[in-house]
Amino acid sequence: MRGLLLKFISFSFLTSSFSLQAQQSAHVDKLRQKISANSKLFTNNIDEAYLQLEPLLIKSRILKDSLSEMKLLDRKCRYFYNKNLTDSLIVTSENLQQKSREFKDFYYEAMANVYLAETYSINNFHDKAIIYLNNAYEILQKDQSKSKKIFYAKANILNSYSNIYLDIKQPRKAAKKILEEIATGKELKNANEYSDFQYLNYSNLANIYIQYNIDSADYYVKKSMELMPRELSYDKTMVSNYIVLGEVMKSRGDYKNSVANFHKALFFSQKNGIELNKSNVYNALQEIYTKTGRKDSADYYQEKLKQLDLNILQSKYNSLQKVIEKEKIEDNQKDAQKIVLWIIVFILLIGTFGFIIFKYKRKSKKAEDLNLQETYNHLINLVKNKDESFLFAFENIFPQFSNKLLKINPDLQQSEIEFCALLKIKLTTKEIAQYTFIETRTVQNKKYRLRKKLGIPANEDIYQFIDNIQ
Repeated sequence: MRGLLLKFISFSFLTSSFSLQAQQSAHVDKLRQKISANSKLFTNNIDEAYLQLEPLLIKSRILKDSLSEMKLLDRKCRYFYNKNLTDSLIVTSENLQQKSREFKDFYYEAMANVYLAETYSINNFHDKAIIYLNNAYEILQKDQSKSKKIFYAKANILNSYSNIYLDIKQPRKAAKKILEEIATGKELKNANEYSDFQYLNYSNLANIYIQYNIDSADYYVKKSMELMPRELSYDKTMVSNYIVLGEVMKSRGDYKNSVANFHKALFFSQKNGIELNKSNVYNALQEIYTKTGRKDSADYYQEKLKQLDLNILQSKYNSLQKVIEKEKIEDNQKDAQKIVLWIIVFILLIGTFGFIIFKYKRKSKKAEDLNLQETYNHLINLVKNKDESFLFAFENIFPQFSNKLLKINPDLQQSEIEFCALLKIKLTTKEIAQYTFIETRTVQNKKYRLRKKLGIPANEDIYQFIDNIQ
């Protein structure tokens, strides 16, 4: 009788445990359904969607649903970015970075670095922003799943590089990054996904071209609008498209249609709550109304612009304080590490100075040669696999290579620079021909033309010449 009782208690405990797990799973499923609904709302009205984020975050923490928590933190980051609230963006980005590291999620850790890069770039810490983007790319390289989520994250990194080039007034380099992003779209086999991807990319490219090539801006904004998904009629991409159209019309003196497009941009912006580029619209409308003698309207938008600029400056000031504080903390940590390191080194030097120096030099040279070879092997594999990210990866390792080549000869074509990159990683004539599917004779002709364009003496090895360009 006693044995039967123990079995009954054990069975009851297991049943209760399974019941609790089932309830937990049901609550998580319900939470994720709400998050999915919030995602759709976020596309059409980010202000309404944002009001739901904090309660959903609390629920995700109660249920210990780490994936939902990171997804919601990422959404908060996007909200603060779209609203120009850089002070809140940096705090939330750091929260996302901490959580993603805790749960070992490469995607969200990379995205946290992308958001931090945007914050640093806005505050004119462009070198630091580049470091964060490089970190993001390295993190994604650890993920071998080749999932669409990772694909889109890499696309976001290219887009952020483009934003940084815009911040430092280099729109041509910015356009180059978006063109690279467009080229990666061939990985998307689904026609709708490809169309949605390029809809955004063409819009971003048009937004860059408006700064130096009106006709190209007009061309790409129309390509973007042709691909507009019906269910996203009020999204931020259309806000950007109408701003570009407004700028195109303004540059051509068609003020009536220019104003109409700018007002459409403001209408869409009000619908979805996006604040990005609103200052550009106010500034353009103020300029047009001044030119056309409509002083009251010009004064109205001048006041709107002042108020908006004050809000943005306040947010930038707050975020700048956070950036500076973060930099101080990092510097203090580095200083403390340096002090400890110097103490250790000093102690070691007392007894074994000569031996340590000898061993250090040997190891340093060996490690340097090994790292360089690993780098070349990685780049060669990208070429072998016809990976579109080859030039992107190459420029991250040799960031000044293209600029130094163009200083020697500004007339070099992009294809010639890419050919020089193949020489830089020590590919032979035969290997270049094999990996790029061209004749050996064609490779030799390209080398000959490069010698002439770069002024390489006949008695100097072309590989040695290219290798000296760092």
